[in-house]
Amino acid sequence: MTGLLDEFVKDTTGVTHAVLASRDGIKQVHPSHMTSKADIDWLDELAAAASGLMSLAKGTTGPTGDKRPVQQLLIERSDSLFLLTEAGVGNAFTDSGKSVATVLLVLAATDANMGQVAYETGRMVQRFAPFMTTPIRLLGQVDGVA
Repeated sequence: MTGLLDEFVKDTTGVTHAVLASRDGIKQVHPSHMTSKADIDWLDELAAAASGLMSLAKGTTGPTGDKRPVQQLLIERSDSLFLLTEAGVGNAFTDSGKSVATVLLVLAATDANMGQVAYETGRMVQRFAPFMTTPIRLLGQVDGVA
């Protein structure tokens, strides 16, 4: 998955970063060039924020009075654009209970063509969603170590 994010960031005009996070706010995958402690700390913060923002958006009732799935969430800042989308569908609260859904956060330059970025993001998620889920973690288990 790291290679997939690396390729996506490199090949999608305007995209500067991408991080895949579990719906519970844990960073799962990030570009390989981001290895410093400052990068990792920032990515952890982004993962937690992305999860929280998607939860808030998902819990918001729309004009029809229904709560519906969030397809994409766009945040515009003076220094960047943030695009969030559900990436891998989880089933943590179903009978099989083997995976947790994920959120993909894509950062782009302020002058990026967000229509194109959103299209490419959606295309990538459609193709790779089955690989973007997170295995369910057991209580006390961190990074695959019990």
